[in-house]
Amino acid sequence: MSSFRSSSWVLFFCLLSLTLFVPVGSLTTTINSPDGDVIDCTDILAQPGFSHPLLKDHHKLQEIPKNLPNTAKNEDGVSGWQVWNRNGSKCLEGTIPIRRTVSQENGTTSSGAGAEVTEGYEYAIAHLNRTREVYGTKVTMSVGHPKVDRVGEFSLGQIWLVSGSYEKGDLNSIEAGWQVFPGLYSDYQPRLFIFWTRDAYTLERCYNLRCPGFIQTSGNVLIEGAISPQTEVITIQIWKDPSLGHWWLSVGPSSDTVLLPVGYWPTEIFTCLTDHADKVEWGGEIVNRNVSGRHTTTQMGSGYRPSSTRAAYMRDLEIVINNRDFQPTVDLVVGATDPTYYTIQKTSNTSFSYGGPEHAGAIHLRLDLVFLCFCFSFFLLL
Repeated sequence: MSSFRSSSWVLFFCLLSLTLFVPVGSLTTTINSPDGDVIDCTDILAQPGFSHPLLKDHHKLQEIPKNLPNTAKNEDGVSGWQVWNRNGSKCLEGTIPIRRTVSQENGTTSSGAGAEVTEGYEYAIAHLNRTREVYGTKVTMSVGHPKVDRVGEFSLGQIWLVSGSYEKGDLNSIEAGWQVFPGLYSDYQPRLFIFWTRDAYTLERCYNLRCPGFIQTSGNVLIEGAISPQTEVITIQIWKDPSLGHWWLSVGPSSDTVLLPVGYWPTEIFTCLTDHADKVEWGGEIVNRNVSGRHTTTQMGSGYRPSSTRAAYMRDLEIVINNRDFQPTVDLVVGATDPTYYTIQKTSNTSFSYGGPEHAGAIHLRLDLVFLCFCFSFFLLL
């Protein structure tokens, strides 16, 4: 009996030691992020992307292409730039992280074509001076922490790869970057986001993994995961696999060329992006709800105009054209839809700074004070 008890105690202490000395960054099935997010490590084959009607039952998970440019050999060196895994947590091999959503929104808040879709949206964008057949792009962008005036507004910095048109209703767009969107994420943190549409932002449009389409392969990157406050820049690359035609997304926490493959947009879900993109753009975007006829105070980028040393920026712009190799842009042009509030300034053929409004809040405050003084003076006269 005493021998059995001794063995039991030995077993107990062995189990206790294993429990106490689990290494930091051990693999789990559910991860509680320091910022309150709950992340489920989901079987890679059970992710939402495979349930798209054009993929269901016949699309097979693709391996990372061996010739994918700028690819990290070791994922550990690229982790820690998002809040959820800064302590080393990640999902088991064969699973991917999916954030439990609070909001059920899965696309833009407007529909229609052309001006109707973009009504209230303001941009500061760089693009190429002439049309090219584009097979990918890469850029390093500063991560902003802009003030967003209302829950239904957002501010972002991103890449666009586009083919098709609003007029025909077949505009295809692949988008990726960082975004502050309280109406979608229920907070004001900058988060990694992706977006795609194949019908000019009408019915088929999707944020992140909230609806079928994008296929994630990485267990180390959380799409719509918050970006750590210590992460000043991220590098985003989108590259079209010349063999199978899928558009691969890679990201990294710096301007280094070593990036982590996140997943891909399958070529089957597109109508106009099946071969190449007709247009590539980089820059900032905000939504102005124009409540009570007043322009929003939502900031773009860091909230500072390009003349400030604190302005947001994008640099090291590269594209893939016919030779399928990344090369620096050489014919960059820039423009803004409402320079009164948000501006953009080209600093080289591969870089620019952008943002604003910087002064808009002060203007609104002065107008409110003038109106208040007028009302008070009128009251005294009575």
